[in-house]
Amino acid sequence: MKGLMAVLLIGLIGGLAGITTAEIPNLVGNWTGPYIEYTSGQGFSDIDSGLFFVNITEQKDRIIIGYSLYQKSDGTKVIRELAGVISADGTELSLAEQNNGYSNGKIIGPDEFELTYRSDHDPIRVAIDTFYRIT
Repeated sequence: MKGLMAVLLIGLIGGLAGITTAEIPNLVGNWTGPYIEYTSGQGFSDIDSGLFFVNITEQKDRIIIGYSLYQKSDGTKVIRELAGVISADGTELSLAEQNNGYSNGKIIGPDEFELTYRSDHDPIRVAIDTFYRIT
């Protein structure tokens, strides 16, 4: 019995020694990409790259801050402050946009991530955005 306990203890210690901290990606920079969205009362729309931007201006550990920028069909530019967190394993991203909604997604690589967006403001909206680093 003591031998079995010793083997289990050694296995546990060895397993713990193999645990490493995930590398947290650096997301600071400018991002853009295509998206598809649905807006209640308006329907679906597909948008190409270059119309919606995310600028991540600062990152401290797993917390990011910045802003989003897009242009309405009437030419008005809209800028919204955003803040977000990167998951502990460095693979997921969650964002909140000022007075606008929430996004969750997957960090695909150092220069790409995908977000799913939701807003319950009137009218309700959902979108799938793919972002590529441009600077």
